[in-house]
Amino acid sequence: MRKMLIFSMICAVVAAACGEVPGKGTQGKVLATVDGEAITEATLLKEVEGLPPYVRPILETPAGRARFLESVITRDLLMREALRRGIDRRPDVANQLSMKRKSILLEALLREVASKAPGLSDEALRRIYDSSPEQYRIGERVKVSHMLFRDRGRAAEMLRRAKSGEPFEELMKELAGRDGEVAADLGDIERGNFVKEFETAAFAAAPGEVTGPVKTTYGYHVIKVYAKRPAGIRSFEEVKPQLLAEQREIAQREAFETLVAGLRKSSDVRILADPEVAGGAKVPLPAGKTRPAAREGKSDAPASPVSGR
Repeated sequence: MRKMLIFSMICAVVAAACGEVPGKGTQGKVLATVDGEAITEATLLKEVEGLPPYVRPILETPAGRARFLESVITRDLLMREALRRGIDRRPDVANQLSMKRKSILLEALLREVASKAPGLSDEALRRIYDSSPEQYRIGERVKVSHMLFRDRGRAAEMLRRAKSGEPFEELMKELAGRDGEVAADLGDIERGNFVKEFETAAFAAAPGEVTGPVKTTYGYHVIKVYAKRPAGIRSFEEVKPQLLAEQREIAQREAFETLVAGLRKSSDVRILADPEVAGGAKVPLPAGKTRPAAREGKSDAPASPVSGR
């Protein structure tokens, strides 16, 4: 069992450090050395950052941290052996490493471009909102939470407890981990988005009321209604986060397209032949399109980051 756990941790560490070669920093307390190179507390913490969430709880105990250190040492020994055998120089492996490097660099560049895209002031967002408020019209809504059961008797019991004064939110917590039972805060719901029986009961209840059991194809629901909101146009404050996200995405896309267009103008891009797929067949074009003649020189048009076309 212990060997399997260490093997799993080695796999996780290898995945987290994909593309790296052995070589550790020297900051912090030295925990171990591999061929004279130090593994420190600081570098071990950096290794932890790349681990998937399901592995991290193992590191909460001294024994788990010791096993993790062992897995890092084993990973480094294996990496050194791979380099000694020249595996990194094999054509197939070298190509994969090259593609991985390109992917990392491109992702970092796109993050940088996105982070520098301009935000929008409240005044600019307000002007966008005021220009077409009708698009933010919404129907009648109710704010609800619910508990779902397979068994009607269990649903009736929870309804009785809720009506007798037990906090609905505390009752919801009892369902955690129980097979066939679900509790969820659904927030504001609008007609037409849920099954008819559920909506009918939710919209008929008064704010603060608990109702049920409501039978649907999913089982038996116990529903609490917190508030009712009439149909109308959502306020600016309600839609502001959505507007900000939309406009930031537009700004990021424009920044990316401007960057690509500038790179195309400042670079010597020459498309000399049509690409071909395996077997020598040409890449099919969409209906109605024709193949352009081979062309040279600089292009003014933005390009796809994949095809360059």
